[in-house]
Amino acid sequence: MGRHSIPDPEDAPDEPHVGDSGYSDAYEPPRREQSRRAGDDFDAPGHQADRGYRDAPGYRPEPGYRDDRGHRAEPDYRAPQYADGDDDYESDYRDSEYADYDEADYVEDDGYDDEYVDGYRTKYADEADDYEAEYDDARYSDEYPADDYADDQPTAQFGAVSEPPPPSTPSSRQRGDWDGGEWTGSHRAVESGRRGVSVGVIVALVTVVAVVGAMILWKFFGDVLAGRSDAAAARCVDGELGVAVIADPTISTHIEGLANKYNESVSPVGDRCVKVRVQSAESDRVVGGFANAWPSELGDRPALWIPASGIAEARLEATAGAKTVSDSRSLVTTPVLLAVRPQLKDALAQQTWATLPQLQSSPAAMNALKLPGWGTLKLALPTHSNGDAASLAAEAVASASAPSGAPATSGMSAANSLLHGQPKLDDAELGTALDALLNASDPATAPVHAVATTEQQIFQRGTSLDDAKSSLAGWVPPGPTATADYPTVLLAGDWLEKEQVTAASEFARYLRKPEQLAELAKAGFRAEGTTPPSSDVTSFSQLAAPLSVGDNATRVTLANATAAPTGSPAVTIMLDQSMPTEEGGKSRLANVVAALNSRLKALPDTAAVGLWTFDGTEGRSEISTGPLAEPVTGQRRSDALTSTLDEQTASGGGAVSFTTLRMLYNEALSKYREGQTNSILVITTGPHTDQSLDGAGLQEFIRGAFDPARPIAVNVIDFGSGSDRSTWEGVAQASSGTYQHVSSSTSPELTTAVNTMLG
Repeated sequence: MGRHSIPDPEDAPDEPHVGDSGYSDAYEPPRREQSRRAGDDFDAPGHQADRGYRDAPGYRPEPGYRDDRGHRAEPDYRAPQYADGDDDYESDYRDSEYADYDEADYVEDDGYDDEYVDGYRTKYADEADDYEAEYDDARYSDEYPADDYADDQPTAQFGAVSEPPPPSTPSSRQRGDWDGGEWTGSHRAVESGRRGVSVGVIVALVTVVAVVGAMILWKFFGDVLAGRSDAAAARCVDGELGVAVIADPTISTHIEGLANKYNESVSPVGDRCVKVRVQSAESDRVVGGFANAWPSELGDRPALWIPASGIAEARLEATAGAKTVSDSRSLVTTPVLLAVRPQLKDALAQQTWATLPQLQSSPAAMNALKLPGWGTLKLALPTHSNGDAASLAAEAVASASAPSGAPATSGMSAANSLLHGQPKLDDAELGTALDALLNASDPATAPVHAVATTEQQIFQRGTSLDDAKSSLAGWVPPGPTATADYPTVLLAGDWLEKEQVTAASEFARYLRKPEQLAELAKAGFRAEGTTPPSSDVTSFSQLAAPLSVGDNATRVTLANATAAPTGSPAVTIMLDQSMPTEEGGKSRLANVVAALNSRLKALPDTAAVGLWTFDGTEGRSEISTGPLAEPVTGQRRSDALTSTLDEQTASGGGAVSFTTLRMLYNEALSKYREGQTNSILVITTGPHTDQSLDGAGLQEFIRGAFDPARPIAVNVIDFGSGSDRSTWEGVAQASSGTYQHVSSSTSPELTTAVNTMLG
């Protein structure tokens, strides 16, 4: 408690020094914790007396203290030094709140030791003078903040004449003041007055309220609008968003079932409800649809395509351009194998993909496998409802048969030998081949000994057999595994809306979720993180690494050489020698010759093929048209064609293409081959340098010479971009042929065109 302060409420009368009229003879040092606030260090050097307050009346000055009126300092305390202040202080000071102290009570001998008092006076009087001289009042504010005082210097407690006032509630500004009074920075308390609220506080409060209100309104209206949007979407106010999906027949049924589940739970896109529709189609139909007119029976062009393997994707990019495919990744896999009778599986244990062509063509090949009476290996390679199994098997045979370090295309002749030696069946359906294998009473004399297919297909067939274990087995040749990887191919093109592309991508992701992969695994496909089903015909054993045959161009070349149906065409090649342009490190002519030789190897011996060439001077017949197996100049016609093509050199002297075609067409009419498809394949760069026949004259000639009873189609592969193009397009149309413009001889487009037009 301060020197001029009222007693604290806790100063109870029952304390030894409270309630007496005077001081006791025995001096008791004041308790330090009772009086001062944090930082109220009046004894510290540099302290300046408070200003603006007048000393309370009724005290006389102590000797040695400035402005101390009528009161003597208590032991261990020096009198606070107050500057003369405003007279208003006295009017604000309420004496009624304080006990009346008689001056008689404050004499030097009342309970205090003179020696102690004298020492006290001398010490603190000197210090007070020092403080006044050392410190300038202007350096300090009139008040000390309440928080700057520490409760570390006590004030002696006075005995009260009357009862102490009742305890008062601490003010909001600080604790320890009296009757709501305000701490002034000294040992006094003054009565707190009515204070106003700062304008800044009001502005801050209004700002906070405005911001909070704006946020509440924003959220409210946002929720309302979002709710309306969701409600509109749920009602599909903008109709249905159809997403066309085409899948290979070997997986389409399973994809359609998953799509139906997806349609029940998929969220709308905008205000349109997503509807995934799945169509089943072979890869040949899809690739052909992008190359020509899209088949109407397949519905809309797809946003997502799931073919049986990456071969189909490579063929699509070669036909429609790489930009047509925006993303592709495998969904599930299944290895290519041979479906055989169980006794043949054991006999094939030491064989490979490379030995299959010999087993297919040698009459007594099966005797070496200790299977007398079986003859040759009757291996069927069906192309319908069998995914890409036939093409994948051909890749495996070509890769295994190619010389070490050579590309897979070097072994293409072995693949063609296997394809040409397969047994004759009513159609190319997988079911037909499997029936021929399983329905024969004697496996040795069955029309089919083995069928190239996939593990998933024999698993499915095994589920329908009564005694599958004793009638059907699967043999996977050793070495790299030919694999059908079923990619999800996301397409891009102007036939698709942005929302359809997004919805197709979401559906593809949906198919890769564990629940959907588990469903596909139940059907016999292999999928990461799934458990294969039990089966009597396959063990779903661990496989070797997948087979890789090279880039997409290599895959397209192999696929086109083996996948296109080979009949017995009658075709004469009319080849332009004036193609010296270098493309891919070789002349354009050399690249064309390589494509022709590749396709010739895939044609049957009964196919009739001839060769004409032309340059800037004349056109000439190199090899007459006839069956490939027929001898010409002491060798097979196929060999004569190959050697003649290899001998061609590029020239740059123009091209008499129009007059050459007129001569060749007349010869083809005179040697028309009944029972075969007759055609002429023109491969040219242009422009023509004929003097006696222009474009209009050539078209008029073809229209007049065309005989519906002996149709000869003129098919044209054109590298040029000049005025000849319209002429060649007109010639092809007049003869019911096909025109194909190719930009580069290194592109897969050339291979596709040659394979299609050569037969």
